[in-house]
Amino acid sequence: MYAIERIRIIKQYLEEHGQVQVQALSSLLNVSEVTVRRDLERLEAEGWLTRTHGGAIINRPDPSLSPGDTLLPEGEEDSYRGIAFVALQMISDGDVIMLTGGAANRVIASRLGERTSLTVLTNDIRIAAHISQQEGNKTVMLGGNLDKDDLALYGAMALGNLEKFFVNLLFAEVDGLSRDLHFTVRSQEKAELITLARRVANRTIVVCPADRSDLNAFFRLGDVHFAQHIISTSDLDGEYKSSLFNEGVPLFTPMEAFEGSR
Repeated sequence: MYAIERIRIIKQYLEEHGQVQVQALSSLLNVSEVTVRRDLERLEAEGWLTRTHGGAIINRPDPSLSPGDTLLPEGEEDSYRGIAFVALQMISDGDVIMLTGGAANRVIASRLGERTSLTVLTNDIRIAAHISQQEGNKTVMLGGNLDKDDLALYGAMALGNLEKFFVNLLFAEVDGLSRDLHFTVRSQEKAELITLARRVANRTIVVCPADRSDLNAFFRLGDVHFAQHIISTSDLDGEYKSSLFNEGVPLFTPMEAFEGSR
């Protein structure tokens, strides 16, 4: 089979399934895994997919992204730009970090070109797309089952791959912070991924924008001591700020970060 025909079949398979494993393509195309990896490298160079541990994920919604694109709804980048500023103060050149799926973490990812020699582990397709365009930084994508709403990977494969890594900093984005100071996320799969990621990380930073305070998502992740640090937006309610201070959990907001940088 000629390369052009293999490429056509791989594209068709990814259009239908969203993801694929090297071993499965090797059997489907009746070629070696080395040949499959070479084809995937070619498609990744074209911006068509992102290679993962043992396979690949199609780049959606737009495989022809330019470096300035954010992959975020209009206005969302502005909302979370301060969070990205704070996160960048915590990240040094050469760090190995993990960004779990989420809108705020995607804004962080879009700013990581301001650092160099980073290795970024993620389960979020759009985060991987951002990092793949940053010269000097590289991304490692977890395999797993594709959540079509989040465009992120979860499940047994993601957890199995995650256990093989160690990261300096984990930025875990949550979906809610309750009045009794517990973090919550919307699914069991997301809770399992973040919980395991915390075990392989040297330091855990929970990312929780103010618009998610006083909310309870479906699965409880843990109380605020789950994190070594919390990043939120400047409009976080003063009652939450006081409660977090009393619990001894460092909270960082853009205003405090700007003041500290003077």
